[in-house]
Amino acid sequence: GGPTGDRGNDVVTVRTTGTAFPFPGYLENIVRQIALNFAPRGGGTGFRADVAFTIQRDGTVSDLRLVNRSGNYGFDMECLGAVEAVGSRKGFGPLPNGFRDDALPVVFSFDPRTLR
Repeated sequence: GGPTGDRGNDVVTVRTTGTAFPFPGYLENIVRQIALNFAPRGGGTGFRADVAFTIQRDGTVSDLRLVNRSGNYGFDMECLGAVEAVGSRKGFGPLPNGFRDDALPVVFSFDPRTLR
């Protein structure tokens, strides 16, 4: 972590597994965009799910999948839908110019208690 970031640990709900990603502002935008599109029915408190996806250089999203299910089908679909909604309009934006890889693998933890 720290002021310049490291592996995405500064933002509690985002992990960039196996990739050094020193752009905390971009990670914060991932959280912000998903939070704006995530409104589970009934609040979803008590559930938690992890969604993996890849952000391509141009900001498109691919490889969207659940890696840890909540046990509640509706909640899981809301999680996938939130990422899909942001990805369909390229809401994450293109990857930062200083990032050398062509794609950023992300695991996003959906926990309504921490995601606001």
